[in-house]
Amino acid sequence: MQLTDIALKNLQRRKSRMLFLVFGMVFGIATIVTLFTLTGAMEKSINKKIEETGLKLAITPQTDTVSFSVGGIPVVTGVSYNVKELPPDILDKINSINDAAKIKVVAPKVMGVTQINGIKVLAVGVDFPSEWKIKSWWEISAGGRPDKPGEVLVGAKAAEKLGLVVGKTVELNEQTFTVSGILAETGEEEDGIIFLSIEDARKVLGKQNSYSFVEITTVKDEQVAASISAAIAKKVPGARVSIVKEAAEARQELVGKFSKFSLVVSLVMVIIAALIITTTMMASVNERTREIGIFRAIGFRQAHISRIILTEAGIVCGISGIIGYLAGMGVAILIAPLFNTFELEIYWNLFFGAAVVVGAIALGLIAGLYPASKASKLDPTEALRFI
Repeated sequence: MQLTDIALKNLQRRKSRMLFLVFGMVFGIATIVTLFTLTGAMEKSINKKIEETGLKLAITPQTDTVSFSVGGIPVVTGVSYNVKELPPDILDKINSINDAAKIKVVAPKVMGVTQINGIKVLAVGVDFPSEWKIKSWWEISAGGRPDKPGEVLVGAKAAEKLGLVVGKTVELNEQTFTVSGILAETGEEEDGIIFLSIEDARKVLGKQNSYSFVEITTVKDEQVAASISAAIAKKVPGARVSIVKEAAEARQELVGKFSKFSLVVSLVMVIIAALIITTTMMASVNERTREIGIFRAIGFRQAHISRIILTEAGIVCGISGIIGYLAGMGVAILIAPLFNTFELEIYWNLFFGAAVVVGAIALGLIAGLYPASKASKLDPTEALRFI
């Protein structure tokens, strides 16, 4: 009889104990697979967005602000006065700098406060084609994108607050506009804003050819971004240029923390799994003292006994690895839609699956070394006392 056959028969005789071991291993492996799969998908999604959008620069006019406190207690903070605008030729100056070819998108904006039914609301005029490029994460929850004058795009909170729906007309400074679409909630400032074309915004807000601020994106190179920033500041003395930390980059830091958390959880799971394997196999060895004594008495060497125990551990952990990987991937696919801000794409990775199975078998063999060693060193004469 082959040693593998002996190991399989031993597993069949102790089904309940082995099923408990398999269940514990599957739970741990599935948890690790789910965490690493989701973390990997998040990193890919964020890196893709950063590569697509590049680095963002915000060009704003220098504005004077004042703060006032009484007895060290702030009463008024950051109140702006002498509010300025960017010059009408700001776009021409941006296009005239030496690194202009490395600028991917230029998105100018005109903004101001207006009223709708007595409620103050922030209106922002944008160049919609450029805005959609620079805000690649925007989604329309209802309606469609504005594609002609007289149409507006409303943020989710603004639509709820003002009772606006797609197709409804709204008056801004005695001018009538039609709600073309409702912007899906982003958790950012745009949720409370009404967006319209720059030309319409200038009419509503009574502004001429100036701009409130300009957003641009460059290639993903901090040195290039710094060079462009310095060149624009030199071309437009009254402007302040700063590199904006994108939401994607902020999420990248969050994912980094989640990745570290996943690693810690995985290490804990591995330690727990190793303890479960060792404990279960030790209990199995103690129950089989008589059987092991007989094997030793009929000529089985210590190496043979060790191989039987390690084969059992390897088989159980290999099966657990396969089931755990499939279960973990299934859970990752099911919960991926909950992370809608990341747009996760889950792929089956056979290399990762093979690594999980091999790792599970390796863990089983390592954790089974002590029980196998104890079984192999069992004194046959001592074991035969149980016959």
